Amino acid sequence: MSSPAAPLIDLDSLELGLAAAPSTPAVALEDVAVGYGRTRVLSGLSLTVDRGELVGIVGPSGSGKSTLLRLLTAGADLHRGHVEVLGAPVGRRPPARVGYVPQLDNVDRTFPVSVLEVVLLGDAASSRRLPWFSRAERQRARELLDRLGLEGLHGRRLADLSGGQQQRAFVARALYRRSELLLLDEPTSGVDPTTRLDVLEVLAELHRAGLTVLLTTHDLNAVAAHLPRVVCLHGRITADGAPGAVLTPEVLEATYGGRMRVLHDGGRVVVVDATPSGLGPSAVRDGGPTGRWRRGEVAS
Repeated sequence: MSSPAAPLIDLDSLELGLAAAPSTPAVALEDVAVGYGRTRVLSGLSLTVDRGELVGIVGPSGSGKSTLLRLLTAGADLHRGHVEVLGAPVGRRPPARVGYVPQLDNVDRTFPVSVLEVVLLGDAASSRRLPWFSRAERQRARELLDRLGLEGLHGRRLADLSGGQQQRAFVARALYRRSELLLLDEPTSGVDPTTRLDVLEVLAELHRAGLTVLLTTHDLNAVAAHLPRVVCLHGRITADGAPGAVLTPEVLEATYGGRMRVLHDGGRVVVVDATPSGLGPSAVRDGGPTGRWRRGEVAS
């Protein structure tokens, strides 16, 4: 009998601080209202994410998904309520041991920086006060890249990598902070199906190794339906639970503002829009009741 394949990521060897998980949750929100300046984006949020969970946040554009992640990294304004991340209140500075992976669309991927430098700059604030990184820091960054399948690419420019490789580089950058909580904003947005599976494989490995992972996604079928827990968001939390319990026509209408059909194929949940008159069975709608209609795609 052949021995099992080695895990893609050995978190113990990367010193991510997961040896002793405290009893406090990774994320705790109590009656939270949040926004930017006087503009309120989310209200009435009460949410607990335990250590080691993998949770997806879903909702239409403008529903507050990215704002929720920014709240956890001190990037949004707390109007009311209490927010704790890894057992400590969130103040004006990003909390320690929290890694954040932004949407690739919001990153200047043409900036002339190497893959190794992308990772090292992820924790520049806590590096030694010298104009260069130490040998130990560089070695740890290389090990992270190797563990994430980017061996041999350390010196390449970020722009020369594929979408999936770039996403892995930004995950390595987030983990370089010795993160206990990993936040990802639309990590599979705008990538092809192969790259999407590649990214999800990495996240699944991190989750199995004990890291807490919280991600936003617009993709109900390819991503959210396969997560252990899904939180539906539209200015507030409309539902929270396992995909089979959360992805229902009633919840989806409250979240997206439009009628959707939910099909069950064995243990798999598939979401499609209710077909309007004259468009045929393959038409689905993008973005809720005011979105455009298109053919031959699955609603996301």
